[in-house]
Amino acid sequence: MEFYESFMKFSFADSDVFCIEADPLVVNSTGQKACECVVLLSPRVAFIEAKASAPKEVASSAFMDEIKRKFADSLRLFNEIKNKQHGDEAFNRLPIRLRELSIDPQSYLICLIVHGHQLDWLVGLQDAFRDAMREVVTEWNIQDSNVRVYNEETALESKLIVAYIPKEERDSVRETDAKSNMSAEKAKEWF
Repeated sequence: MEFYESFMKFSFADSDVFCIEADPLVVNSTGQKACECVVLLSPRVAFIEAKASAPKEVASSAFMDEIKRKFADSLRLFNEIKNKQHGDEAFNRLPIRLRELSIDPQSYLICLIVHGHQLDWLVGLQDAFRDAMREVVTEWNIQDSNVRVYNEETALESKLIVAYIPKEERDSVRETDAKSNMSAEKAKEWF
């Protein structure tokens, strides 16, 4: 499955990726938030959120609160679906390998990818992100080292994405009259 988000191209085997953000339990709810996807990166399961940018004040409470909420809701919802708390129909929307795999939440990876974030800024964002996620990772018994921040270059090196649009070319794939929204059609053409 291929999809485009925040000026980056993602590609995973259909049997390994669950686009939780597009699931009816998220789309048809009010107040439910979700990260982009949950993907099997054997032997771990990664929850991935992509952002086109981050505020200069990385500890910005609004930005971090939004990210924290997306991951907290995604962890809860994924585990509810996995445990059939939303019924067989929701469970069967999970890809086969995620349905069949016995997953220990301690092995979950929490991955935030921020396009255009400079390498030397990643440490500050990483620290702020881990601090913001402290309550969530404690609840799920996830190690701090499994909470990670990437920019587009490090995400590509880590094989979380397969390509990205360089920062200086992002305007060519934006929605008409939009400052930050990427046009999926223009992104497909670009890639």
